[in-house]
Amino acid sequence: MAPRWRRKRNDDAGRDEPSAAGRKPPSAADLVVTMVGEDGREEEIVRVGLPPHELLGMKANATYERLGPVHPETLLAFRAYTRALARMEDRHEEARERFMDLVRLQAETLGYVHEETLTTAADLAGLLRDTGDFVKAEEVWRSVWTSRSELFGPGDPRTLDAASGLARVLEHLRREPEAVALHQDVLERRTLLLGPDAPAVLADAGLHTAALCRGGHWDEAEPALRDLLARLERRGEQDGPVGLSARANLGAALCRLGRLDEAEAVMSDVLAVQRRTRSADHPEVISSRNNLAAVLHARQRYAEAAAILREILAAVSGKHGDGHPDTVHARDNLANVLIDDGEHDEAARLLARCRDDYARVFGPHHPLTRKAAERLDWLRENPVPRRSRRDRSP
Repeated sequence: MAPRWRRKRNDDAGRDEPSAAGRKPPSAADLVVTMVGEDGREEEIVRVGLPPHELLGMKANATYERLGPVHPETLLAFRAYTRALARMEDRHEEARERFMDLVRLQAETLGYVHEETLTTAADLAGLLRDTGDFVKAEEVWRSVWTSRSELFGPGDPRTLDAASGLARVLEHLRREPEAVALHQDVLERRTLLLGPDAPAVLADAGLHTAALCRGGHWDEAEPALRDLLARLERRGEQDGPVGLSARANLGAALCRLGRLDEAEAVMSDVLAVQRRTRSADHPEVISSRNNLAAVLHARQRYAEAAAILREILAAVSGKHGDGHPDTVHARDNLANVLIDDGEHDEAARLLARCRDDYARVFGPHHPLTRKAAERLDWLRENPVPRRSRRDRSP
């Protein structure tokens, strides 16, 4: 099937309606209609702002008409259009289908082990990860990584980018040992290539330390995070994206190491900075609030922790839907606090959904599925007496 751009019904409405952030989406270009008068002067009649996806779609169609449906430049033009769609949450399914078509067409015309085909496949893998299809994302990222290694060599920046993308998916699949090892390899190779303080190396160090935290390697993560933050501070980037993420992870590590006062101070400081620059449902803000809830949980301030986690669950569910893996993890986190707070009935309802969703996303034998099922069985075998809520001290 040859690619064509078609306007969706809501494309015109999108010009006038505010975006999710409450602002009108910026125009990429203006379509201007003019009229030439009898005196030869040109007068503007109407000016219509074109959002990026419409402008890129028009350019792609023009390339299609000029060069044909499978010319390499046509396919590149449609890739640019599809990338714009991938940045629009309501067009993710269409973007996924278009990326898949483009990979197929580029593989037929250029070969799969070709720089442009692999770039499009990497775009597809990134979208699959963002939309929660981690199993398919792993398959595509692994293919891109293997093919780029064959084409460019294992230490090429493009190969390392693919390895990093694969490692992040492995984290989502809760295969932390594989993810940590792959992030470590990328970090070492990139450091040899660029030096220890290159921006790309610092970003890789941030991903590696985050993987250590996900894997529960807190004793190893804390010094690595402090070293990374010291390097970022020398560059004045401690409040940049990598720095804030590292500080948030340091707060999580300190919490798990039992240093709760320091952990709460770090997390509160990070959240104060993030709230000035990020929306409430931004993934980094959600992650930091999760970490703060973990500190409150450890302090046995269950009601405060549960209130934060309820807000997180509502925000993530509203953004991604009830069955998205991020929503399932948010539901699981809330259930954990409710168990310790004695709210076993609600916790059991949440865990039953988690068990079913984990089985659907990761499979029935995945550790997350088994763990949810085990906790659910424990709750059913250990009901809380009705009067326990009144008897607990505030």
